[in-house]
Amino acid sequence: MSDAATFEAVREEITYAFHNTVFFRKHMEASGLRPEDIRDPDDFRRIPPTSKVHYRRNYPAGVLARGYTLNSPNVMRFQSSGTSGDRLNSAIMSYDLARRQATALGVNRRFGALWRPGSRPRICRFAPPNCSDVECATGFSTMEDRILPDGTLVLTVAHDLLATPEWQIVKALDEIESYQPDLLVVDPTHFAFLTRWARRLDRKITSPRHLHTVCGYTLMTRVARRQIEAFMGPDAPIGDMIGMSELGYLGFECDHGQRHINDKDFYVEFVEGGKPVENGRMGELYVTTIDDGLIPRVRYATGDYFTPVGEACACGSELPVVRVEGRATHMVRLPDGRVVTPAAVDAAVGTAPWLDIYKFEQDRTGACTFRYIPNAAARPDDVAALEARLAETLSPQHVRLEAVDYISAERSGKFQPCVSHISAEAV
Repeated sequence: MSDAATFEAVREEITYAFHNTVFFRKHMEASGLRPEDIRDPDDFRRIPPTSKVHYRRNYPAGVLARGYTLNSPNVMRFQSSGTSGDRLNSAIMSYDLARRQATALGVNRRFGALWRPGSRPRICRFAPPNCSDVECATGFSTMEDRILPDGTLVLTVAHDLLATPEWQIVKALDEIESYQPDLLVVDPTHFAFLTRWARRLDRKITSPRHLHTVCGYTLMTRVARRQIEAFMGPDAPIGDMIGMSELGYLGFECDHGQRHINDKDFYVEFVEGGKPVENGRMGELYVTTIDDGLIPRVRYATGDYFTPVGEACACGSELPVVRVEGRATHMVRLPDGRVVTPAAVDAAVGTAPWLDIYKFEQDRTGACTFRYIPNAAARPDDVAALEARLAETLSPQHVRLEAVDYISAERSGKFQPCVSHISAEAV
């Protein structure tokens, strides 16, 4: 789709949302705007961004388009994990979700085998319980209790990841073996935890089908990726997904290791200080849906930051390449005013073969602590080298390193590798 055609589709989305949703009509009118006022991208940026708060307050009646209810055919309901506060209820048309997924996964040729004509991939999900639509945290439910309407099997896992008991892990491994999936949709930190346990128990994670792994929900750290790739082996396709519960697939990792943003099913902006950023500069992702008849969103501020690269990828995809930087609420704020992203912290940590999991935390005073669980390969020189890299990345902020044997998950059930209480309270 050309730029002109894409923007015309955006104008159609604005017109549709204005005339068919109560919230967005009031949102436009509060700024003295009507659809006919939006003629070009400069006019478009006059529309104030929308946010989770708007959709949380107005759900469902204020944001569902006229003629739809939550019980309409093909409507799928979702609830977010509550990463940035209260959980967000939302809904999406099943065919819109499938369309966005197909566009995103299409950048990676290793995932092409999933979509054989006439077949539906068998999916297992291993992620924080709050990211699922069934009760999977206690471990006492049956497989049948945890199969979603689309056939996805949600595997059992404790709400506090590292507190998951061995019997519950064995149950998850047994269910993968029994269900014989084509696709694992996982949180990378959770799945790395499962692979560590599988090694300890001398178990494999395999399927008679060609098993693919999609990672999402939280930042895919280099530490988690190293463990997943080593355990699954070179023949198992693994890809990092950019997504949100309320929007589905916003992008995916191609077979050359680059992340691509889905600008075919969405109109995307990268914004800082209310203005679009240049290539190579970091900005918050704003998303406008295209042809979303159920809950159209216009200039939806995601709270996620990316750097648009602006260069073509060797994989051949036309979807733009971006660098994932992390959530606004997780940015580390330094005394000199600089901001260090979760991605920059993770780059300083690297693959770190000598540690299993880590959490970088900035408290309300600005003090920073790096907690990690070492493995048998850990040596004093490794710790000293990491301390030096973190000092360079976060200078002049001092970082205290602590070797521990347990790190708690977030209230949402997610395991965030980098958090800042200063940023969380500022947003």
